[in-house]
Amino acid sequence: MTLLGVLEDDEYLPDHGVLVIRDRHAADAAPPWGHELLGELATDALSGTIATAGDAWVHGHAGDPYQAVRMEAHDHPPQITLAEWEEVVETPFHSRTGRLAFATLTGGEHEGTLELGRRGLFHARVARRAAPAGEEGDVWLLQFWPCDGEPGLPRWVRRTRPAIGAPDPGWRLVLGYPVMEVAYFAAGYGPRRPESWLDEPLRGDPPDPAICAQLGVTPPESPREAIELLVAAGVLVPDGTRHRLAEQPPSAAERLDLPDRLATQAEQAAAQARYAWAAADLTLIAAWGHPAPVDDLAERLLIPADDVPGLLAYAATRYIEPVEGGIVARPRPSLRSTSAPLAAVQQPARAANPVTFPGAPPRAGVIGGNGDVIVWRLDGPVVLGRVPDRYRYRAYETLTGIAVATSPGPGVLVRWDGTVKRLPVDLGTHLVRSADGRFLAGVENHVGRRSWHRPHLLDVTTGEAASLPRTDELTHQVLAVHDGAVYYRRGSPTGSRVFRWRPDTHPEPLTVDPWQMDPFSGATLEADSSKTIWHTPDEERIAVPAGRRYELAPGGRRLYAFQYAPPSAWLLEVGTSEPQEQPLPDGCDTSTAIPAAPFWETPSTLVFHHERGAGTRLVRWHLQANRFDHFDLPALTGYRPFAIRPIVQTSD
Repeated sequence: MTLLGVLEDDEYLPDHGVLVIRDRHAADAAPPWGHELLGELATDALSGTIATAGDAWVHGHAGDPYQAVRMEAHDHPPQITLAEWEEVVETPFHSRTGRLAFATLTGGEHEGTLELGRRGLFHARVARRAAPAGEEGDVWLLQFWPCDGEPGLPRWVRRTRPAIGAPDPGWRLVLGYPVMEVAYFAAGYGPRRPESWLDEPLRGDPPDPAICAQLGVTPPESPREAIELLVAAGVLVPDGTRHRLAEQPPSAAERLDLPDRLATQAEQAAAQARYAWAAADLTLIAAWGHPAPVDDLAERLLIPADDVPGLLAYAATRYIEPVEGGIVARPRPSLRSTSAPLAAVQQPARAANPVTFPGAPPRAGVIGGNGDVIVWRLDGPVVLGRVPDRYRYRAYETLTGIAVATSPGPGVLVRWDGTVKRLPVDLGTHLVRSADGRFLAGVENHVGRRSWHRPHLLDVTTGEAASLPRTDELTHQVLAVHDGAVYYRRGSPTGSRVFRWRPDTHPEPLTVDPWQMDPFSGATLEADSSKTIWHTPDEERIAVPAGRRYELAPGGRRLYAFQYAPPSAWLLEVGTSEPQEQPLPDGCDTSTAIPAAPFWETPSTLVFHHERGAGTRLVRWHLQANRFDHFDLPALTGYRPFAIRPIVQTSD
């Protein structure tokens, strides 16, 4: 028995409460196995009481906290000490590539790969237990080994928590959320509120007077009066001078004579709370059996036999279909709407679409879809080097080459001679550059059970880096490098403050709190309670007209903002009161999100990305001539390339 490989992540953060393992994508992946109901998200079922698995995917019931997860590949069935785990399930699993990766429910794959040793059918064992005291989340073990015969059906091996939940007593449905919110407050949960909150008007729709009458109280008009209603309902229990939540509140449907519609909703809510997670387990059995027998469900699911009929009845409303020979999984309903199409939204009228003319290639080059750093020479585009990292966020021209912000880990510097070097410090994905291209600054961050930040300043000409001490919060944001100093914002529960830091000195707090700084002039934009202020180092201060969130153009005396639809740019010269609108060619991307955000090529030339079918076009706006030109990136640049931000000269 051989352990073939291990992949671990002790700070896995679930997406929507689901631990996700997927086949690593490969162009030569095997075709889907079995039937379509084994595909990821092919049914309406959840991730089950412990975990579910199918064709190229595993989902674990994780919740929101960080999880510690270990995956193992074996060539034979591995041993496990069941007493060390709270929950264990064994299920078939099919891999199309023989390579697994951590993933997210709504996103892609993480770094790192577990090599299974082959493709095809596997047995998967998923074990879970609570994390040690003082740690959040759960500890997981996922073990995979080859299946050489029939895959069989999933089987739950150990449970310490009941698979069948307690029924929802239905009081939130009957009394409404505003009243139930009072219950949590009265019991000491939720955000802190002043005692006077109890006498404020009860927000939201009041409870049905007929319901209140059955409980012997008048409809509440304040949270204090709602407490009386909650005590009468049995949701709250008096406890000295305060209250606590009842451990087992009575069922609203049994306590009250509810209208038929409300009684039906309460019955459905009670069944969902009781059976929804176990119904996902049952759906997994049905999908792998296709059909699966039902005579051994109590033993297979480790649930009381008396709960099987109710579980089958609930699951048949949404997840499974009874057929001859047992049950089959029911496919997820189509999301295609059968309603009439919505009327087209009337867009505001605009000036004629500006004409563009053929122009020059991007001054500093582009980052290709495959990570190639492509620059233009006299004889055309040249691949300077390749960025090895999978995720690339922003690229800057520097004095020594092209610096690319990537993840995970530090970015890279592709030197002018084509050599590729890892940056000596991690500057994060939102690094900034000094006006002369010599310095880069950013914040290294670790997001996990114990998150931290650490600002760095890197001199690309020497490779020397200066760093501030690590802080145990995610509170830092670098604004700019100006005159050899790093300007950064540090947040706190009471607000934020901006500091100026020069290497080998202590950070100095500023008297102003800007949210943006121009690296050329040191001009800033700051906001107070009612307006935005343009501010220079020599204390010149001018109020900026309200209505738009402006940014500083290079040099600091011109402000600009964008409009999405129809695409437009707004320019405001500092000291004037009326911004000028300039329509942009249709298709220009005005989003300021990286990596395809608009950028300045010179102090009076702004460049936009423009997706055109399978290709990308760069549109250049020459402000002084009010003229647009375009450059279509060649096929060499690949899918969704983005431009490198050049060093901007202070004069055109």
